[in-house]
Amino acid sequence: MLKIKVWRNRKSYDFKADKTKPDGFDNNWKNNSLDLLMLIDEEKGIFTPLFQCHVQTVANYCFGDMATGDNLPHGDTVAAGEFTLKCFVEPRAFHGEIHAITRTKDLDGQTIDRNAMQTTAGGFQNGRWLVHDRHSPRLGKDTNFAWSAGCFILSSDDLARLNSILKNEGVKAGDEISGEVIEEAQK
Repeated sequence: MLKIKVWRNRKSYDFKADKTKPDGFDNNWKNNSLDLLMLIDEEKGIFTPLFQCHVQTVANYCFGDMATGDNLPHGDTVAAGEFTLKCFVEPRAFHGEIHAITRTKDLDGQTIDRNAMQTTAGGFQNGRWLVHDRHSPRLGKDTNFAWSAGCFILSSDDLARLNSILKNEGVKAGDEISGEVIEEAQK
């Protein structure tokens, strides 16, 4: 059985290059993509890694249009614990083939539902928690740093490799894989 494991390095929360300056693209790049994403096969209790790469999981794009109204500036970060990965979802404006992060909570305790969305008290859906790459249509290539508003961000090459392996394992659009975010112990 396939599973996704994400190991979050606590240094990832320390993303401001200069703590005295406001959040922004010039400042929120420190300790970028320190986390590790791994696709494993748990068949018969044997953990066989099929794929691994570095990934940005902490919401460091918590400014401008992506500013959150939550309790923490990076509150839309997927919390440690279980989640479900819905594979090969509609990409909308994203580059490449993407996946949705569902059935979990963010650091502010808000539910990320089966549609990879949150529903406000007024019944409106907002956000979209995804696994996608850091490709910039404006640049025509990957950005130097991964900018997450709550998503898991990989390089374009790593996302393409992950997708190739998923397809080789028979995973199709809409299939779901169990996942877990494991955060290293606080020191």
